[in-house]
Amino acid sequence: MKKIVFLLALVITGCSSWTLQNENHRFNDFLDAEFEKALENSPESYTYLGIKKKYDQLNNNSEEFALKMQEERKLVHNRLAQFDSSQLNAETQLSYRLAKKGLEEQIADFEWRQHGYIATQFFGFHSDLPAFMMNLHQVENEADLEAYLSRFKELKRVVKEQVVNIQLQEKQGILPPKFVYPYVLEAAKNILQGAPFDKSQTASPLYADFVRKAQALKLSKSSYEKYANEAQDLLIKQVRPAYLDFISFFEKQQKRAKTNHGVWKLPRGNEYYKILVQRHTTTQLTPAEIHRLGLENVERLQNEMRGILKELNYKGTLQSFFAKLRTDDQYYFANSPQGGEEYLALSRKYYADIQPKIPEYFRLMPKAGFEIRAVEKFREFSAGIAFYEHPSEDGKRPGVYYVNLRNMRDLPKHEAQVILYHEGAPGHHFQIALAQEQRDLPKARRFNNYTAYAEGWGLYTERLTGEMGLFQDPLSRFGKLSLEMLRASRLVLDTGIHYKKWSRETAIDYMRKNVPGPIEDQKNEIERYFVYPGQATAYMVGMLKIVELREKAKKSLGKKFDIRDFHDVVLGSGALPLSELEVLVDLYIQKKMTK
Repeated sequence: MKKIVFLLALVITGCSSWTLQNENHRFNDFLDAEFEKALENSPESYTYLGIKKKYDQLNNNSEEFALKMQEERKLVHNRLAQFDSSQLNAETQLSYRLAKKGLEEQIADFEWRQHGYIATQFFGFHSDLPAFMMNLHQVENEADLEAYLSRFKELKRVVKEQVVNIQLQEKQGILPPKFVYPYVLEAAKNILQGAPFDKSQTASPLYADFVRKAQALKLSKSSYEKYANEAQDLLIKQVRPAYLDFISFFEKQQKRAKTNHGVWKLPRGNEYYKILVQRHTTTQLTPAEIHRLGLENVERLQNEMRGILKELNYKGTLQSFFAKLRTDDQYYFANSPQGGEEYLALSRKYYADIQPKIPEYFRLMPKAGFEIRAVEKFREFSAGIAFYEHPSEDGKRPGVYYVNLRNMRDLPKHEAQVILYHEGAPGHHFQIALAQEQRDLPKARRFNNYTAYAEGWGLYTERLTGEMGLFQDPLSRFGKLSLEMLRASRLVLDTGIHYKKWSRETAIDYMRKNVPGPIEDQKNEIERYFVYPGQATAYMVGMLKIVELREKAKKSLGKKFDIRDFHDVVLGSGALPLSELEVLVDLYIQKKMTK
């Protein structure tokens, strides 16, 4: 009898296990299917992932399409109800919670879709699309080249759609700050500089890219000339009129832009900003709480900086040392092409320096390649100082750390090391490339993003590389603290601008007193906060949470704590809200304690 009961228990357990496993597969298949549907609606996303599907198309940006996508999100949310999350294992339950919460937030945030600025000095179709085609549209055969030319045709439609969207915003009283307009107009006009738009001996950015890609195919002379003539014709007849229409409209709107205020000035602006802060930080922190957190960390970092001044035997104040760093030529490379190359070479050296240390701190390491490049000339004026672009899904296109060499006074030597570690290894390259390579996760998890997690990790790695002993002298350690001070100040500045209604000048004055970076770079930073509200609050909030979780694990595990295990937990499940990251770390601690 006992044997029969035992066998029956095995059968029941086996069936239950099979059901659980089957339900997990069913839900993950559902997520992957929905991810593929989303890609079908975003040709550019295919290209970002390195997939040559809908390669001749660009995204639909019309209001009609946006309304259609909102209805689709509601349908997907309803389809989630077919799954009983209690029947899923822990990993799949996490995927379920992320999908459900993500959809609910997107549906709720749809009413704010026209609050986000469409064309700014840091992002916008006018510069992003040419950069997208130049950097991401790979040409390996004639079909790829024909798709590239088809996207020239598509540019006209996209520009027209976005102008309509900007007009819809203006009807609601939503215009960018007035300082944005010269930047955007300059970047848009740069696209039309050079052949075939004028008689210049220099090719325009898009035509130069076309020529480079077409020549690499080693076509026959007649085939090359056919494609070249088509490219010139499309640029002149399709791209130029579209850009000229946008430029004309934006110049007229510039005269109607009156203020340089934060988003509190927009309709329901205070409510909008509160939501943005919560989305970017993945917390329930209020703007007031974030402002106080910023002030506390600014004070902490000031004290650490004063300690380094003692090491340097510097007798003046922090502010006088900041002024010295901004003005003394010894801290910068020459403002010339050679100076730019020297900066890139220094960054590559720092990347080589960290490689032997990585295995001591990480087991998981990305397979995708990594490169360091200069920002292309045409978008130097509008692009940020430094940023990372993720690799393709198949790893053939490497992750890239871009450095803007437009003005070498924006790039102090003593900050080159810490920026490289934030953007490259073990910063964003590890975090983003590793997530993409977790093939056992649904695609929605592998390619997801949460600002507090991503930027929190980047800032955490700045601190980590200090602990790894990579900053060998007091000045480089001061450079590391300078970047951390920037992120602490961002909490104060972003909330100051959008919650406390600070003026642009008040914000710049606060930054100059507390952050040692170059004056022009600081102005650019402040202007970034105006057009990208809330995003700047995520860095320090995310980093503090990761440090808090690491200290919790160390205290709980004692000698059982291995930093490689902790980093595997943080990086091994893709990007997460901070609350979900804490759940994973708690589970890791519990499992480790029972071993």
